[in-house]
Amino acid sequence: MHWKSPGVRSAIGCGLLFVWSGTALAQQVSRASADRTDVTVSDKIDSGLIADAQRPLRVFVRMRDQMFVRGGDYESFAAKNSGRGRRALRAEVLETLRARSQSSWERVAARVEALDVEQVRRYWIVNGFACRATGAACTALAKLPEVAFIYLQKGGARQERVERPAASAARAAQTRAVYGQVLSEWKDDSSQPFSTEGLSIPWNVARVRADAAWKQERVWGQGVTVALLDSGLLVTPSLSAALWKNPREQLNQKDDDGNGLVDDIFGYDFGADSFYAIGDGARRTHGSMCGGIIAGRPLNTRKLATGIAPRSRLMVLRGTGLLRSYEYALAQGADVISMSYMYTQQNFANYRGLYRLAHEHLAAAGVISVGGAGNFGPSGRPSLPVGRQIATPKDIPCVIAAAGIHQSGRVPDFSSRGPCSWTGVKFYDDYPVASPLKKPDVSGCIGGFPVWGRPSALRKGWTVVSRESAEIGLIRGPQGNSFSGPHAAGVVALMLSANPDLTAWDVQRLLRKTCRDLGEPGWDPIHGAGLLDALAAVRAAKQHGSP
Repeated sequence: MHWKSPGVRSAIGCGLLFVWSGTALAQQVSRASADRTDVTVSDKIDSGLIADAQRPLRVFVRMRDQMFVRGGDYESFAAKNSGRGRRALRAEVLETLRARSQSSWERVAARVEALDVEQVRRYWIVNGFACRATGAACTALAKLPEVAFIYLQKGGARQERVERPAASAARAAQTRAVYGQVLSEWKDDSSQPFSTEGLSIPWNVARVRADAAWKQERVWGQGVTVALLDSGLLVTPSLSAALWKNPREQLNQKDDDGNGLVDDIFGYDFGADSFYAIGDGARRTHGSMCGGIIAGRPLNTRKLATGIAPRSRLMVLRGTGLLRSYEYALAQGADVISMSYMYTQQNFANYRGLYRLAHEHLAAAGVISVGGAGNFGPSGRPSLPVGRQIATPKDIPCVIAAAGIHQSGRVPDFSSRGPCSWTGVKFYDDYPVASPLKKPDVSGCIGGFPVWGRPSALRKGWTVVSRESAEIGLIRGPQGNSFSGPHAAGVVALMLSANPDLTAWDVQRLLRKTCRDLGEPGWDPIHGAGLLDALAAVRAAKQHGSP
């Protein structure tokens, strides 16, 4: 969809102490942790941070001890672990990330607390912490040998802790009543066979051959959880039946699983620091549109099979661009992250590197990040020059960026074009303009098929396909690369359902390899590798690793 906000487009604590074990994984990443120590303070600090020594600034402090320090380390890790399974790697990487974060913090905690630093929030998906600090404090932090770099936080991607007022008692009671109703009806259908008998298959589902994969390979996304990092999810049977449920949490206003969050049953809203992740605003039904493409069940009056992976589960997360949501997805077992946000009009500069490291850590742990390539082509709102149309986080090498086509096969002029460059980004100066990163990766379907929304919020040219209640229904008309991304996320879910031990790098490679070519032969900056082919991708996933 086209979003008009000026900066962001569409946009746990460390806990246990782990003992460093000297495993093979630790040995593989030991070189990466040996970052340079012979650097000056100015080398370790973002531009502009010390212009005013007393002005408080929002910063992110990146520690030196990371699994991956610079561009190429993730690729080296993938090569060394090419014969290993995703699930075993996941456990090791998660332990390693948490252990490094805990160890680093123990070494600097006392010195940080002595400085003019506020609102400290620690992270392990990137070993570091966000805070508010004066320019003088930033200079002192940069002198610590454990610190690799200090980023100036940017716009909507700020990570520092902000206290928000609690919801009113009436609002809290209302949201708990909604949750109670959904819980009373929720059933785990992920192991039940999926049949297309009596169903209508929308053109987009057939175009990416998802229905062929269901019938011929008998995979429907069973056993796969997709973290939907978006605006939320409408409460309607087709979507509620797709919800992931936290098995260790109850609706009792307590933190049952000890992760620091109360009642995170179906996910969490990290932007508002609230358990209320399901439910979608009267106007913003974006998450429901995307969630229905990924995993929607055909429990609507028209019996439309809207979901590419109709037995996968949706972990509903709010808080686009917040690293806490990434940590939650990994810690709670998500296999895929579907993202519908992009930072296009802010000069992220070095801050892009923070997101690249986070997504490389996610990928090493087997979480595949996917999203639309953007709507900033020649007729986009706004249109941006080539090289800036696909922005963070879709410009990250291990993130799968999907462009899109209409039903006619035509590419809309607003679809973002590649490639991307990482020239001048601290730690990642590895894709110069002369030899850029090939983006987008693939193409999906951009619009003109039924998606979930509110008929009362129809725009010109949109139509109601079916009304499921007074305020919720299937509509046709919205379009954008936000919808191409969920097609890719759904196909990835089918691949992981067919072969749960596929690593993130193998998923990305096989997904590209099995696309049906569009446009110029081979990869091109408009279509990527071509149109998603779920049947071919699932077959390739099944064959991978077979003798």
